[in-house]
Amino acid sequence: MMTGAGKFFINLAFALCGTFRGGAAKVCIFASGLLGMMSGSIISNVLTAGTMTIPVMKKSGFRASYAGAIEACASTGAVLAPPVMGATAFVIAQFLNVSYADVAVAAIIPAALYYVGLFMQVDAYAARHGLKGIPRAELPRIMDTIKDGWYYVFVIALLIVMLLYFKRESHAPFYATALLLVLNQFFSKDTRWTLATIGKFLEVNGRTFVELVGILAGCGLLIGAFSMTGVVSSLANDLLHIAGDNPFLLLGMCALTSLILGLGLTTTACYIFLAILVAPALEKLGLNKMAVHMFIFYWGMLSSITPPVAIASFAAAGIAGSPAMKTGWESMWVGSIIYFIPFFFVLNPALVLQGPSPYLAGLGLMGLAAFGTMFICGGIQGYQSFVGDLRGTGALEWPIRVLLVIGGFVVATPGGGIMPLSQMQVTLLGLAILVPTVLIALLLVRRQATVPDGLRAP
Repeated sequence: MMTGAGKFFINLAFALCGTFRGGAAKVCIFASGLLGMMSGSIISNVLTAGTMTIPVMKKSGFRASYAGAIEACASTGAVLAPPVMGATAFVIAQFLNVSYADVAVAAIIPAALYYVGLFMQVDAYAARHGLKGIPRAELPRIMDTIKDGWYYVFVIALLIVMLLYFKRESHAPFYATALLLVLNQFFSKDTRWTLATIGKFLEVNGRTFVELVGILAGCGLLIGAFSMTGVVSSLANDLLHIAGDNPFLLLGMCALTSLILGLGLTTTACYIFLAILVAPALEKLGLNKMAVHMFIFYWGMLSSITPPVAIASFAAAGIAGSPAMKTGWESMWVGSIIYFIPFFFVLNPALVLQGPSPYLAGLGLMGLAAFGTMFICGGIQGYQSFVGDLRGTGALEWPIRVLLVIGGFVVATPGGGIMPLSQMQVTLLGLAILVPTVLIALLLVRRQATVPDGLRAP
């Protein structure tokens, strides 16, 4: 934030994505993703990128509430996207007794699926509403942007190498920050630090540390109380008894519990609470530990875009000048794919790069999930890629949209494991729903396109 690196990422996103259909929103997703990979903070992401992207989205034709929702959802990925995730990632590593690098690697595919889903949502929305890209003349040039901030790449490279190769997660941020400050003083004329800058830097970090200490101290008291009284094992057994050893019912119960607790707690506090109370019940069913902890982490984090709290949505609404609650509901609609993803990687831990030959299996499942997501987003937004605007299907629009969402979800769902069907059977079932639905939609849309304007159904 204080060395110009944030501005570099935003300008790079504008240069690369600005001219595409709905380009302003795609810039928002790309820029917030890049910033989030480095910051790990949802609110700072909204306040940094949102001040530049939200006004441009509104100017491009996006509703104020929808523009705020896109920024809120894109910034929420800050705690999901490696190499620098939110503080919760370090807590997950402590609970599982693994290195931070293992958690960061496990988060790669889920984070990629989330941002792919956001891109598809925005593209379908822009196509349905005829929203164009930003004229090239109004965008920064790629080479000029790289020329102005090329040295930031060395900071990212150092951070990734120290985290993933040397596994020095406790030292990596300090070395990366030191390198960033040195490069900033040598190469940047506009953001060189002064004594006033140092004071502001210490103030911002001090507020972050105070908030984190308060959270962890409260959670420490809760952990001690639950451990000493035996509530943890009791609740885990109660959940298993209610669910009757049905993993799908238990997952649904745990997701609902995580969402409710997340509405009143920060992501880190919610995760710690749930890791003690809920995770043991899921682990007793034989589910992969990393997938279980990522599952409750995702569902606890969803409170940032889910009303009535929706802190990311409310922050974005303030910038967009839109009603806070309306922006929160729009955020749920835009980011709806994130409600599906946690179930995918619990059903098959290859999506968090766990299990035998995880990389090969993970990439294959990621491809299927991305393919299914394309239809989920098409059904949600009412515009299907390679088909067109589903309003052209007339009275069958909503049945077709529902079938696209169902079929896409089935295709994206991993088979095997606790699923009664194999991967091949699940995929074929999904295609059996999608193929006739897409063909009917394509036929109706093309037929509507050939009808003279005066004879078309309203």
